[in-house]
Amino acid sequence: MLYDAHTHLNGEELYPQREQHLAQFIEAGGVGLINSWASNDYNLKWIEIAQSALSVKRWTWDVCFVKATIGYHPDVCLHGEISEENIQKKIAELKSTYESNKDVVVAVGECGIDTYYPGTEETLPLQKTLFTLQCDLAKELGLPLMIHIRKDFEAGLEILKNYRDMTIHFHCRSFGPKEVERLRVEGWELNRKLFIWFCGNITYKNAQNLRDALAKVPLDQLLLETDAPWLSPQAVRGTTNTPANVKYIYEFVAQELNIQINELEQAIDQNIKTLYKIT
Repeated sequence: MLYDAHTHLNGEELYPQREQHLAQFIEAGGVGLINSWASNDYNLKWIEIAQSALSVKRWTWDVCFVKATIGYHPDVCLHGEISEENIQKKIAELKSTYESNKDVVVAVGECGIDTYYPGTEETLPLQKTLFTLQCDLAKELGLPLMIHIRKDFEAGLEILKNYRDMTIHFHCRSFGPKEVERLRVEGWELNRKLFIWFCGNITYKNAQNLRDALAKVPLDQLLLETDAPWLSPQAVRGTTNTPANVKYIYEFVAQELNIQINELEQAIDQNIKTLYKIT
């Protein structure tokens, strides 16, 4: 009973063999995955994947659900897809996409702040505007936020402080124990609306910071993901990551937390249902 809480079957590396990757995920024990929107190119592809899955019995809720998010990754500010001139129009398009696809959309994201790559710091003002507008949209639609924050944690947190009443889930790349503690201090722990995800990079030998962060996340706020096609777990590192590889992350995290894997599976199953209001 495995979930891949954040993946990219709509990316160019996985999209051509998307049905094969879904079948392999189900064979590995997969029961649900979330495709993340990051740009316009991803948009039509995830809609196609999710809507196609609804018509195939073995991919529907009775076997494996395929859901999606709507949102813009902060990198689109660098690549020119989002500008000051078109940003309001793009947000309106996101809302329209949701209205037309309520049966498959479960969150707004992945959205946030990313100043990791050269040139991205110059786009920080636009990133902040884009992130804020997407937070506003999620609040309007009553959807959780799927957060991507890389390098500039403080800039992202300053915006999120205005949305403490919302459910947020951090698509996790490099958060350490200090960041997890900051989120608790800012108040999300009290209303249990905070979920933190760990990817395959938690299995890397030099990722002790992530393992220290894992130790601070309560089991009822934990989710696991592949972020495929990136961040393949150590067991298959050097290959293209796929949703089926989430099984290696479950195995590693269960061992790291010193719990049985079925206990971990049950906890994450409940967390997914809580997050997406599944009965």
